Order: sequence, then structure tokens, then C-alpha cells
Amino acid sequence: MKDHNTLRTFAVATLLLAGTLHAQHTRTGKGESYWNNTWEWHHQLEHQFDAQGQEVLYTHYSVSVLDSSMTMESITHKGYSGSGQLVWRSTRSADPFTQLLTVGDSTVFVHDAQDSLLTETMYTLDGGSWELDTRTTYYRNVIGALDSAYVDTDAFGNWNLAARMLITLNAQGWTEHIQYDSLLNNVWIEYAELEIAYDPDGRPTLYEYTDPTPIPYEGVRHAFSYDAQGQLDSLVHSTKFPGGSWHSYSCTTYDPVGDGLSNYSNYYRLDTLSIDWTLNDRLTYEPFTAIPERPTAAVLRAFPNPTEDVVRIPELTGTPVRIQVCDGHGRVALEQSLVMDGTISLAGLPAGSYHLVTTDPRCGVRFTRVLKH
Repeated sequence: MKDHNTLRTFAVATLLLAGTLHAQHTRTGKGESYWNNTWEWHHQLEHQFDAQGQEVLYTHYSVSVLDSSMTMESITHKGYSGSGQLVWRSTRSADPFTQLLTVGDSTVFVHDAQDSLLTETMYTLDGGSWELDTRTTYYRNVIGALDSAYVDTDAFGNWNLAARMLITLNAQGWTEHIQYDSLLNNVWIEYAELEIAYDPDGRPTLYEYTDPTPIPYEGVRHAFSYDAQGQLDSLVHSTKFPGGSWHSYSCTTYDPVGDGLSNYSNYYRLDTLSIDWTLNDRLTYEPFTAIPERPTAAVLRAFPNPTEDVVRIPELTGTPVRIQVCDGHGRVALEQSLVMDGTISLAGLPAGSYHLVTTDPRCGVRFTRVLKH
């Protein structure tokens, strides 16, 4: 999909992390595929939750069909504000040979005082260095309803406008239509649309994504159904070839197990002439496992705070990192590409509240808040 990576985007950070997160329990999912008349264990998912039931760690493993040995595929950390809003997410993928986490991405989410999403910023990790990638800024109309989002890409330290999403809400205030445009030679060009339908309780029942210049599909559909308790019951995926009819090729049924997770079974059809569904994949979660409380490394400490000038961050001593100092509007006010002694000077910046965003290959993206007098 052309330019679709820019639509997964993101912005710079106003982070209000409240205290440390304490992991309380985990759930493990066993993924299997049906092959040669037998079920083969091919991946494992591990989810870790904090005391508030929020997922703070997600790890994906591949499983060898020869000896059941497990190889890490990726690991994701998440951090939340005091009100429970997701404020950052960082995923790193493992090299299949070295198992080093050398590729990944981190996203920072900024909300206003009413917990409405303002901006998202995405950083990418490739070859051991974290770099700014894309930023999305969300705009609302005079009554506070979301009506558009604009995407910037980072090129050599400068933000360049690249894409936008024009959003239409229905009478209930739910998003019913999104128009995706890309900017080419200073002209907006539409390249896709998304229509969303809902049931009376506000649950989405149909996503229909269409592309006016399809290669190879004209559209993709996702149809949702729910059980009597309002839990997701099934999800059917369909595609449409140019000028053709819709073909349902995959159907997944869900069985909730708690923590926002579900056991599922996936069925597929071979082609447009098939009428029967064939079971080919399933994921089964075990009962949760309690684990001892231990703090995560999401929140950095800064001393002194408030400060007149220099701030020391003990966790960064002896570690080469990049630090960005962002003001209350998410704008980068100061940037240092290499900090070894764990200190940064705020001299020359006006008094106010600042947010320090640090990136390094070992810990990814971390944050803290500092008040300058």
C-alpha cells in the first residue's frame, strides 16, 4: 500500500507518567497451525500486565517444529499516564541469527487535559541508532470533534508535510468516513477511503477500505460480529478485485479469556469458488500466572527538579544517548546527540515545564519531566 506507513504515525511528547508500573501477572498464548493432518506449535505470545490490568510487556517467540526450541521475534514495552492513557510504545525485533534487538520503532502519544489525542511521533531503530521518522497532529472543530489529521515526515532534521486524513463523524460522534490524501508537488491527491459502520451500541460492524488506483485489490473489508455479552465473536476478511465482487477468504472466531485477550480459531477459503471453510490456525491462552512486583524502566529520574540550569539523570551516566528537550507544545527546544555524563544544560531556555525524551540502543525511548525556574 503506497504511503500507508506514513499513516501509522506519531508526534513529540508531553508525558505525564505517574509513578512506577508494577507487573502483576502474565498470560501465555500457544499458536498452532494445522498441517499434514496434525497441529504444529509454531509461535508463542507472552503478555505481562501491571496492577491496573494494563499490558506493559508483550513478547513474540517462534517455535522450532524440530525440537520445540523458542527464538525471540520481537518484544514490546508500553507506558501509561496516571489516567490510564497509553503514552508510549516501543517495539524491537530480534535478528534471527544473533538475537540482538537491532531493529524497531517507538511511538509517543500526547494527550490534552481531557485525554484527547493531540499528536503521535514515531522513532525508528535501524543499525543501533534511534531516529525521528513521522509525526501526526490531530485537529478538532469548534465543538471539539476530531475532523482531520496531518502527517509530517522527518528529513535531515526538518519536518515535511506528506499526508493527511480528513475525518467525517456520524450523528453519534463516531468516525464513519476517512479520506486519505498524499501531498505531491504541493497538490493533495486522494489515494484511499475508509467507510465504517456501527451497531446501535457503537461497536464497529464493517470496515471497508477502497483504493481508486488498485494494485492488485480494489478494496478490503473487515466484518465484525459480537456475542450476547458484547464481546467480539468473529471477524471476516474479504477482498475485491477491480471490477469484481467481494470474496471472503478468512474468518476468525474469538473466545474472550480476560485481560482484553482471546482464544481464536482461524478458517480460510482457497478461492472464490469455495463454499467450505477450512480450519488452519488457532491460538490458545493459558490461565494467568502471578509474578512478583518489579518496577519497569520507563520513567527516568532527574535531579535537581525544579532546576535553574543543569539537570542530572543518573540512569544515563556512562551511556551514549540522544536527548531532546520538548516544550509544552511538543516542539523540540534543545537537542544533544551524545550525552555521556548523564547531565544536560537548560541554560538559555525560558522558565517553564519541559519534557526530556532520550533514545539509546539499549533501552529505546524513555522520558521524564523537568521544571525550569
